[in-house]
Amino acid sequence: MKNQYKVIPFRTITESLELYKSIHAPAPSFGMDLYNPDFVANKIVLLSNNGAGNKGVPIRCDHFIIVLCIKGESYRRINHHRFQITPNSCHVILPGQIHSFSNTSNDFEIYILLFEHSFLAQFNFAPLILDNLLRIDTDCNPKMNLNAQEFSTWMTAFEQINLELIQKKKYHNQLVANQIVNLLFLIKRKLFHNDLRIEKLTRRHEIFITFKSLIEQNFLEKKTVNEYAQLMHITSKHLSETIKTLTNHSALFHIHERIIHEAEYLLVYSNQSVKEISHALNFENPTLFGRFFKKHKSISPLKFRNLNK
Repeated sequence: MKNQYKVIPFRTITESLELYKSIHAPAPSFGMDLYNPDFVANKIVLLSNNGAGNKGVPIRCDHFIIVLCIKGESYRRINHHRFQITPNSCHVILPGQIHSFSNTSNDFEIYILLFEHSFLAQFNFAPLILDNLLRIDTDCNPKMNLNAQEFSTWMTAFEQINLELIQKKKYHNQLVANQIVNLLFLIKRKLFHNDLRIEKLTRRHEIFITFKSLIEQNFLEKKTVNEYAQLMHITSKHLSETIKTLTNHSALFHIHERIIHEAEYLLVYSNQSVKEISHALNFENPTLFGRFFKKHKSISPLKFRNLNK
């Protein structure tokens, strides 16, 4: 039986904005102003950042997030995916995915669109089409690099959404919803193109993709390379050598990274004690969990919680 720990409610748009409010400037040239006393997060929000912030605390949300990078760089983790955000790229974060960012450059500039499923569902889109658009394979790398023409198309869509949300003329929500659906179709097309390339991947890359997916499904119960090798019907030596060659990190590093990501989330957003979190993550005792966490984060679980609460 899989270990079950107390589920932490996903962050609403309002709650996630409060967490990251410091990275958004008052009276921005693009997007909504979080600092305006009249601001209300009503199922959809469009923002730009102010280039500041280097926050690595993970978060899970109950809404969709589409990010378009204009300039600068940052590192993003989404579940088992880790990638660099670069100019002329976009990525999508689905409800329930645990994500964080770190090592942000000073010139980092992104546009961030947050919306709830219910915002789109209130309009007359065919439910099956809408659900298919919002259903994205979580094994796919969420980062999409855009060529010049694609980036221009995305920018136009974001600018149109921004204009409608600012002016709030008649039918502005319907027009915004249409722009979001257009973006979702572009995402589907881009990810489909990426999927076609997967067919050409080497056996090593197939092993890596399968390994990362299995970690996401089993990290609470399986913590050794050998356990994953058995699931994949290959030797642990072959798995270790393949992952090391492709990523320059050991297979065990990837397993431990996912456990740490979950531990960070539980420490920040739950009221569970370190002992309870240790049990939730299937450590034999809190002492072993504390040593494990400190080895990877250079700080004890309790100090991490106190610094990030």
